[in-house]
Amino acid sequence: MKHLILILTSLFTIHHSAAAEQRTTEGSASPPPNILLILSDDHAQHALSCYGNKHIKTPSLDRIAKEGMRFDHALTPNSFCTPARAAVLTGKYSHKNGVTRLNQLFDGSQQTFPKLLQKAGYNTALFGKWHLLSQPTGFDHYCVMKMQGMPMDPIVFEPQHKWVPWSPKDQKTFNKGGRRLKGFNNDAITDEALLWLDQKRDKTKPFCLLLHPKPPHEPYVPAPPGYEHFLDDVTVPEPATLYDDYKGRTPEAIKKTMRSNLILRRPNFKKTIAEFRNQDPDITDKELLAKLYQIYIKGYYRLVKNVDDNVGRVLDYLDESGLANNTIVIYTSDQGFSLGEHGFYNKQWMYEKPLHQPLLVRFPEVIKAGQVCSSMSNHVDLAPTLLDYAGLPIPNDIQGHSLRGILEGKAEKVRDASYYHFYSHGDNNLPEMIGIRTATHKLIHYPGMKGKYQWELFDLEKDPEEMQNHYANPAYQDMKAELTEGLLKLIRELEDPVDAPNLVQTVLP
Repeated sequence: MKHLILILTSLFTIHHSAAAEQRTTEGSASPPPNILLILSDDHAQHALSCYGNKHIKTPSLDRIAKEGMRFDHALTPNSFCTPARAAVLTGKYSHKNGVTRLNQLFDGSQQTFPKLLQKAGYNTALFGKWHLLSQPTGFDHYCVMKMQGMPMDPIVFEPQHKWVPWSPKDQKTFNKGGRRLKGFNNDAITDEALLWLDQKRDKTKPFCLLLHPKPPHEPYVPAPPGYEHFLDDVTVPEPATLYDDYKGRTPEAIKKTMRSNLILRRPNFKKTIAEFRNQDPDITDKELLAKLYQIYIKGYYRLVKNVDDNVGRVLDYLDESGLANNTIVIYTSDQGFSLGEHGFYNKQWMYEKPLHQPLLVRFPEVIKAGQVCSSMSNHVDLAPTLLDYAGLPIPNDIQGHSLRGILEGKAEKVRDASYYHFYSHGDNNLPEMIGIRTATHKLIHYPGMKGKYQWELFDLEKDPEEMQNHYANPAYQDMKAELTEGLLKLIRELEDPVDAPNLVQTVLP
């Protein structure tokens, strides 16, 4: 009888080894979970069908939401690729992790959640867009495009390759060496990640895989092979604010010089605009914008479709390999994106569309399926959440909060307000912004602007499109005082050394 029990026990262990495939930690009833964090680039929250988009279907991403939790208010602390990615890795705001602006070197010696997981016995890997300039640290393996990466046949760098950081003074040698993949970048990177999962990882350990698709970041033309005619026969409805004149709001002051956001001044559209004007010299800016919007949004959606299809491939692999039940899957983006709202095509503002990125989390049998969280989270919350689920202590210097309580139905929120600090970019082409968002209102301060363009106050319940600036409205003076004090409190708590005399005055030490 004793031998029979041993045989049955062995068979049970073999049957379930694919689902666990890692060591059980001493004293733990279950093995530590695998982690898959998919961080795409410039993916607007409202460009997923699970968030209500009716013009494009994203069944794979919708599946994560259906089988787990969707966060409706996942916010970035700094809507630019490089600083947002640093915030995710460290669980700290820009002023603490040292990356405040685009193309700024990340200090790879500092603490990150992959380093802590690696130290605890996780097999860690990174695939896709890196864009933090310094050589990746904390990963047993990486296969990355250093900066944006080429749309087709991208060059990737792995630990065995010499690493030369990109710099404004050296834009020629940084991308020499490495290995060239074949095909569209996101397809090829997903192939590499799946190969690592299936054949190259250490299967005696739990894994933490960071998968960073380049799309839906531009270029939008040419489209990925096979997606060229997606939506060809569709006219995508225009956003209500496409023709915004910015009256009474900060963009009004810089709309004639702004280059980095307006569809009508998008550098990649320069040739297309010239062609339209040659065809019709009398074409109005409004007519031109309408034409450009269709080109832009369809190109963007084609990339979103490619992201969704490749996410589907990874989810299928987890199912087929028996790994799904013990793998936390998180899908998010470095920030949201403007899809024509206010005439914008980019990020870099504290307005709702670039501020909100998607956040979908699935962990079968732990996170109840089909949940929606309406309270605010922030990128700095991802690191402590993953450390929490791995059973590791959360370092005191991490500024985010674990979302585990929300995910498991034990808490409703981790914050009442979210902090935002975007640093000026492009010779004041885009101004510095310091702001606070609550559940119902938003206050933004622009230290480098003058007069009435220094402040914006929005009532998000009455004006979700942010068309009315109520900062000078007598009816909102109590709210202005409340938001200002809330913002100052966050600045103090997060120890952000802001240089904004008209905000801090003598309130801060």
